[in-house]
Amino acid sequence: MESMIKRTVKGWLWWLAGEVICFLFTACMLMPMKRSMLIMMFTAVSAVLIVNGLYFNFAHKCASADRNAVKFHKAPPDRLMAVKMALTAPLPQYILWIMLALSKARVIRDIFNIYILSNIQCIAWVDLFTSERTIDHLSTAGLFGLLLLVLAAPATIIVTYELVYRDIDVKSILMYKK
Repeated sequence: MESMIKRTVKGWLWWLAGEVICFLFTACMLMPMKRSMLIMMFTAVSAVLIVNGLYFNFAHKCASADRNAVKFHKAPPDRLMAVKMALTAPLPQYILWIMLALSKARVIRDIFNIYILSNIQCIAWVDLFTSERTIDHLSTAGLFGLLLLVLAAPATIIVTYELVYRDIDVKSILMYKK
């Protein structure tokens, strides 16, 4: 099994890849988003699915490797690996949200624009609720809504890792009732 540091860096690279893809996707959707609320909602959901889809891929690969290492190479199982990955891979998102909350509490300066650029998957969500890019225009409900977007990542990682590691085939359960 690979070291936790290496796995964490891989998680950060998956997050960064998601940010780049979402940046390109959102840039292509900017003009259509200005004309239609439906397209804005589509872009918001799609961006979150892109980032979490990449976290899904990251967790799937790690869980498969860990399951095979335990099964075939007698490596010791790590029962907390899913939680460790869920705490470390989205760490940049956690830090940025905490900084945003501190900014909202006026402990630090307004970093709303920095937050949006660093979490580009949330830009369409922000556009749904406010056209302004200052922390004063972000409501407390909006702040917690952004927290829910951040918390989607660890949920994705934990669920994916546990299902793959335990070799649970969700498709056969749902489709064939097995």
